[in-house]
Amino acid sequence: MKNITVDKYMRLLEPLSIEDKLELLSRLSESLKKNFFTVKSDKEKLLDKLAGAWEGNDEITAADIRAARTTSNREINLD
Repeated sequence: MKNITVDKYMRLLEPLSIEDKLELLSRLSESLKKNFFTVKSDKEKLLDKLAGAWEGNDEITAADIRAARTTSNREINLD
């Protein structure tokens, strides 16, 4: 499947001039650099830090969490 996509792009690029191809290559290279060297945002860092925080925690079980939930008997009218 990937080769089909690459082949389609190559057919689009073949008729272009050398200057246009070089410009595309330059822009693609810059795009790759931006994506490759991006700094993780604070949210991503926090997610990495918290990933697996509940793993191996036997003190709190799913039943305890469900029991601690609060519910409301209030009727909601959407009319």
